[in-house]
Amino acid sequence: MLPRAKMLFNCVLVTLLLFGTAFGGPNPASNLKLEYLNSPVWGVDVAVPRFSWALDHTDRGQSQSAYEIVVSNSAGNVWDSGKVVSTQATQVLYGGPALTSDTSYSWVVKWWDNNNVEANSSSVAFFHTGLLSSSDWSPATWIGGDNQLRKEFNLTDDVAEATVFIVGLGYYELRINGQKVGKAALGQFTTFQQRILYDTYDVTAALKRQNAIGVALGNGWYAQPTVNVGPLSLLLTLRITLQNGATVVIGSDTTWKVIQGPVTYDDIYEGETYDARLETPGWDSTGFDDSAWTAATALKAPTAVLSAQLNPLIQKIDTYTPISINEPYPGIWVFDFGQNMAGWTRFKGTSSRGANVTVRHDEMLNPDGTVKNMYGTRETETYIFATSDEEVFEPRFTYHGFQYVQLEGYVGVPTFETLEAYFVHTALPEVGEINFETQLLNEIQHATRFASLSNFMNIPTDCPQRERRGWLGDAQLSAETTLHNFDMGAAYTKFIRDIRDSQLWDSKDGQVPDCVPFYGHGGIPADPAWGCAYTLIWNWMYQYYGDTRILAQYYDGVKAYIDNLTSMTNQTNHVLEFSRYGDWCSVAQGFGSNCDQPRPLFSSFYYLMQVEIFAQVAAVLNNTADAATYSQLASQIRSNWNPAFYNPSSHTYDQGYQVSQSLSLFLDTPDQADNAAVFNELLNDVVTVHNSHLSTGIVGTKYLMLVLSNAGRTDVAYDVATQNTFPSWGYMIEQGATTLWENWQSNNLTAFGSRNHIMFGSQGSWYYTNIAGIQMEPDTIAYSQIRFQPAADQVAEQHVSAAIRTPKGLIESSWNRIPAFCDAVPENNNVVLTCADSGDTIKEILFASFGTPNGACGNYTIDAACNAADTLAIVQKACVGKSSCSVAATDAVFGDPCPNTVKRLYVQAAGCAFNSYEHTVTVPVNSIGSVFIPKFELSNIVVSESGSPIWKNGTFVPGIPGVTGASDVGTAIKIEIGSGSFSFGQAGVPGTVVCASAAEHDTLKVACPAGHVISKVRHASFGDAPSGTCGTLATS
Repeated sequence: MLPRAKMLFNCVLVTLLLFGTAFGGPNPASNLKLEYLNSPVWGVDVAVPRFSWALDHTDRGQSQSAYEIVVSNSAGNVWDSGKVVSTQATQVLYGGPALTSDTSYSWVVKWWDNNNVEANSSSVAFFHTGLLSSSDWSPATWIGGDNQLRKEFNLTDDVAEATVFIVGLGYYELRINGQKVGKAALGQFTTFQQRILYDTYDVTAALKRQNAIGVALGNGWYAQPTVNVGPLSLLLTLRITLQNGATVVIGSDTTWKVIQGPVTYDDIYEGETYDARLETPGWDSTGFDDSAWTAATALKAPTAVLSAQLNPLIQKIDTYTPISINEPYPGIWVFDFGQNMAGWTRFKGTSSRGANVTVRHDEMLNPDGTVKNMYGTRETETYIFATSDEEVFEPRFTYHGFQYVQLEGYVGVPTFETLEAYFVHTALPEVGEINFETQLLNEIQHATRFASLSNFMNIPTDCPQRERRGWLGDAQLSAETTLHNFDMGAAYTKFIRDIRDSQLWDSKDGQVPDCVPFYGHGGIPADPAWGCAYTLIWNWMYQYYGDTRILAQYYDGVKAYIDNLTSMTNQTNHVLEFSRYGDWCSVAQGFGSNCDQPRPLFSSFYYLMQVEIFAQVAAVLNNTADAATYSQLASQIRSNWNPAFYNPSSHTYDQGYQVSQSLSLFLDTPDQADNAAVFNELLNDVVTVHNSHLSTGIVGTKYLMLVLSNAGRTDVAYDVATQNTFPSWGYMIEQGATTLWENWQSNNLTAFGSRNHIMFGSQGSWYYTNIAGIQMEPDTIAYSQIRFQPAADQVAEQHVSAAIRTPKGLIESSWNRIPAFCDAVPENNNVVLTCADSGDTIKEILFASFGTPNGACGNYTIDAACNAADTLAIVQKACVGKSSCSVAATDAVFGDPCPNTVKRLYVQAAGCAFNSYEHTVTVPVNSIGSVFIPKFELSNIVVSESGSPIWKNGTFVPGIPGVTGASDVGTAIKIEIGSGSFSFGQAGVPGTVVCASAAEHDTLKVACPAGHVISKVRHASFGDAPSGTCGTLATS
């Protein structure tokens, strides 16, 4: 038999020949995935896996009209879909014969565009099935006995292919012939009584004729005292095919040998103790003398289901060196890594045999400069030296949340190489990126991303240093932020299953716990603002990825959960009074000093939201009876909302807290006549009472930002988002935060809770949707119809750029406000600046360079190697104060700054009454978009695409490929587009500010200059005379 790589290549070559070749606009499909994972995917135990691919085309306005998938194995083609007429390129079901256990498959896809032009075939993707039957594990049995296990075996021929399937509980490290297998670290956390996960690795290249397997086990969660499901346990099956075609199976059994290894203590919370004197060099290699080891102990098999781990594994992702080392006391060394993170440190040093060093981690320092013990857990590694030579150590079975590390017992003076920190987390693929002009927002975004990653360790957690548990409130409130920044398809598929497993094992009557997996943190039933993670993340998997399988798979579980909520409501008014945490960690006056703020309104908010979602999902799945039943229930809840919570005399809900107003407005519960008054009460509380600050906890924060933007007041939401005084995200940054905190109240001296928490990270999705403007059109899913609607006219940003790499392909939105106008010409041409149309004059030259400048209008930069020094002065003299000017881009005018170089002249001016705005977007194939170009109160607006007008004189100008229409929608020009990349520019004449006044009982008369109309009222006051001058009026 051929080696695996050659075998698959030959088989795929046949497939490629069948596909043929295409030379047109459609590029080969890319980013091929199976069950949300990129190739190669190991351990597939899904009977009918799903395929997806991204599309790209050289032309605009394209979509897929058909596709063809071919799946092969070593015997040839297994399934050829044929040419399937469909636009579907995600969630495509495998349609061939049943897959077989422990088998390698390859697949390719090609597609046809909407002109029926055929693309070349994609690159080859691979997947390998898991063990699809419990009998496939035979003859392996569960074993234990100690934390270090080994087995030697010989083979009679070279290896053609070999796959190992392993469960090591709690955590494990697998080694073959002296080398670690795979990059994974730590391991799983599940409801172990219900489900245990196994990992799958290709170990073909690791095996020889003579072989040794070594496995080190750690407590992980499975044997951690607060969980304590069972002892250290191993189940391993190694399935080998030799070159001569023979098969060999090596399984864990009592012929394996075990011993106490050098890890003498390990605990998720406390740390790890490693006694290097107990090392057994060569234990994971052949020829090792294990006569002093004892036989492994047979263990009773757990009753849980064994499932493949089809989600990204935890890995060491980034490495950090210290930014400073201090010695607050003799022999106590404190390292600052400059970044709060989850992970651990690697130590390198020398001492004497039996001496030890301790490495303690934490987020803060004491006033004396030593590391603070904030949470009562040691978070400490103890290393005991075996020799006087240099030794290197890093833990394997614990992790910490830290920025600072205290080293004690070190001999000599440590260097910046003594400790190295590793940022460790689930290897979530990064798909989103956003950049702001305002550095504070970039720093908050950085802190949000790092808090997200620090708190994903096989499950979404609350914090990496104290509890490290799957609190559902934190998970659901941060979910849309993680969905914008990372590929969450596989990770959330697992987590929804985790919730269902916990529901089946821990609860009754459909209840779910506050914390999943549930081992004592929180309670049962969950606070509705926590338990709703089940419904919300389940639904977001459909909204963001178009996943209907997950809707069907967990439909009954979600239904049971919602029915349990219904059973707890007041049957008269449908109010859900049960509430445990409420708007956790609010700082609203009257909420008290504790984080928990239970309120029936909060619980009823999530109850109503989930009932409405479930009715919609029922309709998607064609369950018309449930759709009708739950729609009717939602109507009943809505009809009782205002009688239960609304005070019509004050236009407030639940005493008018920001959270209460926001939740009610988000659900659109106020009567139409009262809606504006309710919103104004919220606006007054934010802007006036709290000086443009929030007072919300984790629930209210998300919906406050959305409600403000939904009402057209992103300017207020932006002011909230960019505050740097208490309470705000910016306050955290000002206090030195590099990750988000658990409380608004913390500062750089005193911590109120964790300093690495994601629960206040809901604003991260708002950045993408409302500042960058990447949104899904209402009632659409999976970015099939994209709305680009940034609030560029409401935020103090000159430029913002964002991109999201979705399963369909790349979405980009980059906008640039240019409060000026530009011209750029090659050498021996004239720059022409004119304000003639507006009757204004050029007030200032902001940029001028004759040479080789770079950049686009608004972001020009000088090339110091080629720039005429007097350019700015010359252009200012020629243009400032004039209605128009013309400047020749010649050596005669500016001198020659770089002979024998082709030069150009770039100029940016201000003061002319024309403003401009640029917005560049990308829409993936198979999607369409609409771009909203804000008017900025301009008149005579012209919108162009790549320099060609598409909107002029108040009407659409057709003829540009991919641009299908344009219309005036009030405050913006709406451009309809197909797929592709587009660069829109806008210019227009600003309106003139006019003012008028009248005495009481007189009539106010406002007069506009000829050709102008009133477009906006910026200030109005009836009462005492306002202060200020026209354009800067302020109410007395």
